Amino acid sequence: MNRRNFLGLSLGVAAVSMIPAALSAEDFRASKPLVWKATKVDEAIKAMFGSSALTEGGITLSAPDIAENGAVIPISFETTLKAKTIAVFQDANPEATVCAFTMGAKATGDYALRIKMQKTGTVTVVADVDGKLYSASKVVKVTIGGCGG
Repeated sequence: MNRRNFLGLSLGVAAVSMIPAALSAEDFRASKPLVWKATKVDEAIKAMFGSSALTEGGITLSAPDIAENGAVIPISFETTLKAKTIAVFQDANPEATVCAFTMGAKATGDYALRIKMQKTGTVTVVADVDGKLYSASKVVKVTIGGCGG
């Protein structure tokens, strides 16, 4: 075996060995289709978690007070809660649900993403911890709509 083949094979084996052994993800669009059809945040939360009774706290949400461009609004949130599922909702677009994550036992609750908002609205993050829902919300004022407005 020549050196190039040996190095290529070694790098391939090293890359495969770094893949986590227990990856799991739920396709919420398939398992909970009503979540994605909901136009109101309360409806989407109830469709996702079975209840819309929220307890404020446990999540730190960071979003701009004023977003100059609704097409790229940076939001981030973190939590130390051992949540099974975390979902992000907003009330400025026709579809209230932005995204949902399943959390593994060793997962960290520290996320950053960019979302689109058509107009000024409230961003809400909800975490399911053994059936109890924790939330954080923030109003984001949008000056130029991100959905063609």
